Amino acid sequence: MKSKLKIFTDFAEGVLPHEAAFLLKENRIRDDEKEDILSRVCHNAEEFHASVDFDETVDKRKYAYIKKWITKKLEKADVDANLIYLSHIEKQVLTDTISSEEEKELLERIHEYDQTSFYFEKFYELVKEYQDYLLVRFRYKDCEVTQDFLKKNKQHYASAITVKNQLFLATKDLTRQYTTQALNTKHWEAQLLEYLYDDKLDGRNKYHAFIRLVFLYFNYKEYEKAKEVFDYMDGCFRNGLMYSRRVLFNYYGNRVILHSNLKDLEKAEYFAHLSVKQENSDKLFYLNNLIAILLKKEKNREALELLTDNYKLFKSSHNHHQKLGFATHYLRALVRNNRIQIAENFAVNFLYENKKHVFEHRWNRFFSNYLLALTIAEKPAEALKVIEKYDLLEKEAEASGREDYFPKIQFYYGLALYLNGNISEDKLFERLSGSLPAASQMTEEGVDALLAFLDRLSFALPNFFSALKSHFHKSLLVS
Repeated sequence: MKSKLKIFTDFAEGVLPHEAAFLLKENRIRDDEKEDILSRVCHNAEEFHASVDFDETVDKRKYAYIKKWITKKLEKADVDANLIYLSHIEKQVLTDTISSEEEKELLERIHEYDQTSFYFEKFYELVKEYQDYLLVRFRYKDCEVTQDFLKKNKQHYASAITVKNQLFLATKDLTRQYTTQALNTKHWEAQLLEYLYDDKLDGRNKYHAFIRLVFLYFNYKEYEKAKEVFDYMDGCFRNGLMYSRRVLFNYYGNRVILHSNLKDLEKAEYFAHLSVKQENSDKLFYLNNLIAILLKKEKNREALELLTDNYKLFKSSHNHHQKLGFATHYLRALVRNNRIQIAENFAVNFLYENKKHVFEHRWNRFFSNYLLALTIAEKPAEALKVIEKYDLLEKEAEASGREDYFPKIQFYYGLALYLNGNISEDKLFERLSGSLPAASQMTEEGVDALLAFLDRLSFALPNFFSALKSHFHKSLLVS
């Protein structure tokens, strides 16, 4: 039976946890039923896996009131909505088309705006343009308002510009470090922390300092330090500071990466579910992150359902990097749900349709899952054909030397040779044991990944892979 409150329920499902915390802080409602509606909205935003129903006996006008109240409160706090307003008024001033009502609102905002506002820098520049507009019209009384604001905030504006320039230099260093791994950027940490915790700094620079700190800490794998600045920003968002849905979704996406690296998959999944609530060009990226978490947690059926539900999004995307990520997850989920023939057919079609782009990014993960499907399907000859057709051994050799690297394609190739009757078991053992990396060159995480990989292959030759694991364990003891 269709709910009488479907429109409101759909609206309420879109409210995010940090929006809910801000709304409760702003709550001055004194009607018990309206308060109960708001309370349920905010509870469901925080606990979306254990939501409570809305009372359909309550007057629907009260639901309309709460919907309007929430929308108004969030719009007022939304920094991106403020940017749209500033851009519009700037255009009106520059084209001499600003109305008297728009001027009245602008003059009121000049009295309210301070240097901590998110777009303070842009507002300051708007006031300068507006003062020029007033001067040529001999409106000296209004000029006193603009002049007072500009004089009072002159030093704050100069500081904001200085910080902005420093953040640009930090960004250049951090991005270069990420791509080359050859640059030390630790000297930026203290300065970025100073910007982040400066209560007199404009919101945009504070937020950008946060993003650069996250970049820095992720580069150095200092995830506990990253968590500290995330927790600080969490408090800011819950108080309605630096808020917009765009900013929140970016924050949720970064928290997924943080908690994944901290091995806290529960929180990683929580934030991943939040991140996919947005509908924009980045949705496939956030969706891939969520699916990766589900697969790590062995929620294979749920992952496959999510992949199937978003298959049209995958097909229509022009982002080849994210398409390959989705395709890899889809293959993995199909294999884990024992849909081997579908996995094989999908891989063949995907390679045919994306042959120009498949080797641009992390191609080895896609082929590893494709070869696993062929191995399970007992098609070693087909596996050999795929490896040779796409020169996978040569491409894999080019990627060697990276941290925690081990040659998955070589393993599938050796196993396919044996299963196809081309080599003996002794020759296979010699081949695979010889290609195992030195344990001393691997991190603990890399060792775990290698052992998990050997476990995945053990279905084909249980005793053989048990012996191979023992061989590797001996090298661990030696190292």
